[in-house]
Amino acid sequence: MNQKEYEILKTTFLFKGTDEKIVAGCCENGGFETVTYSPADIMQSANTEKSIGIIIKGKAFITSGDDGVVIRKLFPGDVYGAAILFDSPVYLTKVIALSECTVLTVYKSFVENAISLDKKVALNYIEFLSSKIGFLNSKISSYTAKNAESKLMAYLLQLPRENGTVVLKTDYSAIAKAIGIGRASLYRSFEKLEKDGLITKNNKNIIIKEVQK
Repeated sequence: MNQKEYEILKTTFLFKGTDEKIVAGCCENGGFETVTYSPADIMQSANTEKSIGIIIKGKAFITSGDDGVVIRKLFPGDVYGAAILFDSPVYLTKVIALSECTVLTVYKSFVENAISLDKKVALNYIEFLSSKIGFLNSKISSYTAKNAESKLMAYLLQLPRENGTVVLKTDYSAIAKAIGIGRASLYRSFEKLEKDGLITKNNKNIIIKEVQK
């Protein structure tokens, strides 16, 4: 283990609120490695060992396994694989490198050892999965919304935000594709949400006024 790997591991959702001795104890037993992928490499699929990936450098995206539709883009600090670490071997998605990616790969054995050392790790894992369920529910809402504005608002509400402000990390074409509308409809939807007083838009900074009430 190098110091950089240790620093990344101790700041993951797994060890939130735990003693650093727990992190050090887990790291002594291995179960993780840093892996570099080239653009278009498959980082996770049904043919790879189950693991949690933490993006250190580069960009990637998650696609549906059947039709290759992009579900979500990944950036440094993002995590993938946690929801299926203890699931059946059937993968419904693939994670593909969009650029050269450096990933800290944490295997199932590491997580099992961490849980055995501190039950707080298990609680953190459950909390993380609960947040992912909320994300999926919001995605469902965006697909079942009755109009373009509702789809866009549902999409914005599931993005990370601070003090009600969302910073868009993807271009408008990707957003339009994600919620199933055209670019022209997307622009009109932003204008309508602003006109209705639900958001304030400044380039890629979106203040969601509804959240601040």
